[in-house]
Amino acid sequence: MAMRLQLTAGVQVLEDWAESATQAERNVVYEALFAVGDGSAFLVYDIFGDPHDPGNFMIMVKPGLVLIIMVQRAESAFEIRYVGRLQDGVDAPARPGSPGQ
Repeated sequence: MAMRLQLTAGVQVLEDWAESATQAERNVVYEALFAVGDGSAFLVYDIFGDPHDPGNFMIMVKPGLVLIIMVQRAESAFEIRYVGRLQDGVDAPARPGSPGQ
C-alpha cells in the first residue's frame, strides 16, 4: 500500500528553481511532486536514498533533472530540499544551509 504524503516545506526552493526552468521541466517536476504526494513515486521513478540521511531521497525526474525530498514518515509529510540539474555533488544542496537553500 502506498503512503500518502503532504508537502510541508520547500515551496520556496521550488519557486526559485521554476523561475528559470522551461515549461516542460516544470511540468515533469510538478508531476513527480504529485506522485510523491499520492505515494506512487516510488513505483514510477528511479529513486535513490542518501546513505548519510535515510530520510532524504533523490528522484530522477528525467535525464539530468533531479528532485531531492526529505520524507518524514511519522508525520506523513515531505519537504522539497533541491530541484535542479544533476551534477557532481548534487547532495550538497540537500543539506540545510548549503548553497541553493
